[in-house]
Amino acid sequence: MEGLEKQLPLSRTPSARAQSESSFNLISEKCDILSILCDHPENRIYQRKIQELSKRFSALRKTKGDGNCFYRALGYSYLESLIGNSREILRFKERVLQTPKDLLAAGFEEHKFRNFFNAFYSLVEMVEKDGSVSNLLKVFNDQSFSDRIVQFLRLLTSAFIKNRADFFRHFIDEEMDVKDFCAQEVEPMATECDHVQITALSQALNIPLQVEYVDEMDTALNHHVFSEAACPSVYLLYKTSHYNILYAADKVG
Repeated sequence: MEGLEKQLPLSRTPSARAQSESSFNLISEKCDILSILCDHPENRIYQRKIQELSKRFSALRKTKGDGNCFYRALGYSYLESLIGNSREILRFKERVLQTPKDLLAAGFEEHKFRNFFNAFYSLVEMVEKDGSVSNLLKVFNDQSFSDRIVQFLRLLTSAFIKNRADFFRHFIDEEMDVKDFCAQEVEPMATECDHVQITALSQALNIPLQVEYVDEMDTALNHHVFSEAACPSVYLLYKTSHYNILYAADKVG
């Protein structure tokens, strides 16, 4: 495997303010959660729900709405959560090293996924050795490298669904079989995801995830935890087919 310096677009002189103001591409700098109140200033329901959410979450990162936001947000947020946690990084590396077997079992040819796998694994190694949020953000904002990460996560999601077709077919439109669903709704870049893909990827990488839903209904806030018995490592905000990254307040477990 190539050295990290050859594969990853590392930042030599990171400047959070400069990046936030001039080069936000795919994932933004962290900002106060109440800053998104201005997105819909006249929407009473939205204003109320964000205010309620701010009691449990203090900050967020915005992601680009390019159809890949879930995969990019999950990948970034989980890797960021691993920084400084050597035990969890080791556990995660061991899981990632098993993923080529999953992809092969699902019928993917190695030459079609090896480059994407190498990119993802080298990023995990960078998190282990570098431990820099600014460099991780730099990598995820590099379009070419970031898209390779997304493509790996999409292929892994597809493999997980295919390898458990008997389970997932019950959650897919009856007019589409599992293979066609993966080919049309999972693997292509810029294809939005739904509950099936979220369930599959969170289980494939053993990432406990909580999604907070902000909709237009005048009801209480709603959320879902994947998997239900786990303590979430990642929090995402979902609104109108788009995902942003949430950060729990200090008092939130």
